[in-house]
Amino acid sequence: MKNTILEAKNLCKSFANEGTQVHVLNNVDLKIYEEDFTIVMGASGSGKSTLLYNISGMDKPSEGEVIFDETDITKLSEKKLAKIRAFSFGFVFQQIHLVNNLTLLENTLVPGYMDKTKTKQQVKERADKLFEMMDLTEAKDRLPAQVSGGEAQRAAIARAVINEPKLLFADEPTGALNRSNTGKVLDLMTGLNREGQSILMVTHDIKAALRANRLVYIEDGKIGGEMELKPFYELDKADKTALKDREAQVNSWLSSMNW
Repeated sequence: MKNTILEAKNLCKSFANEGTQVHVLNNVDLKIYEEDFTIVMGASGSGKSTLLYNISGMDKPSEGEVIFDETDITKLSEKKLAKIRAFSFGFVFQQIHLVNNLTLLENTLVPGYMDKTKTKQQVKERADKLFEMMDLTEAKDRLPAQVSGGEAQRAAIARAVINEPKLLFADEPTGALNRSNTGKVLDLMTGLNREGQSILMVTHDIKAALRANRLVYIEDGKIGGEMELKPFYELDKADKTALKDREAQVNSWLSSMNW
């Protein structure tokens, strides 16, 4: 039986728009499990990014609970939430948000040094290991403006996991990348998941969705359905038939969800 790492209960999010309440999330119940690669899909405006922001503590829901480590984080102070976001959660966005005047390595080390349970040497060793895993060793001393978008995004992922978060959130992480760099980023995230990293990603990209072992579909602020798949890293990448079958399976499910 899977262990639950985070759970949303009766989650609602509303906005006031010219005197009218717009309901973006409507009583959403969702569990995220350890070591899963969960991907949330849905049409533009369906509420998928709002869901990610509200369950990750970056925004507060209008109603409902988000349980993490037996605590409803919606009730926490901003100071306590910031600590969870810094050390228990990792974040990767479509816009990469690296600090322009710091090298890729420095961008990764700064949040790592915030963890006072580790020495600077331990943080540096983990960063070096991550950069090797991400094929960034030769680029680590370059500024963000001196590398490709794919390299910058991989560095952003290194920064997001430097503190070994329990859960990695990703909001359209390949949305601004070309096909080649998209593949490299997805391979990297698949590799992290293979090593046990729990991931929750929002995307509209079918190729990205194939990496999930669990797909969740959201429509009009409600969970419309779920689909379980075998972990992508268990597939033989040389087996083109298996990959095509997986894509056909996902496409068929998305069609049934009115994608």
